[in-house]
Amino acid sequence: MNDLKFWMDSLGWLGAICFLVSYYLLVTKKWKATSMEYHIANLLGAVFLVLNTLYDASFPSVFINGSWAAIAVLGMVVDRKR
Repeated sequence: MNDLKFWMDSLGWLGAICFLVSYYLLVTKKWKATSMEYHIANLLGAVFLVLNTLYDASFPSVFINGSWAAIAVLGMVVDRKR
C-alpha cells in the first residue's frame, strides 16, 4: 500500500469516528446540538471524509460530506450570533 492511500484511508476512518462520536455525545446529552464542540466535530468529520472521497473519486460522497461541512459552518455562525 502506498503512503498516500494509507493517509487518505486514515482520514476517512477519522472522519467517520468524528461523526459517530459527536452523534453519540449528542444522543447521550453530553453535548447539545448548539455546542461549538458538536459543530467542530461534524466539520472535521466532513472535511476528513471529503478528502478521503475525493481521493477515491466517490463524488456523491464528496457532495454529501461537503454539504455536511457547509451545514456545520452555518450552525456555528447561527449559534455564535445567539
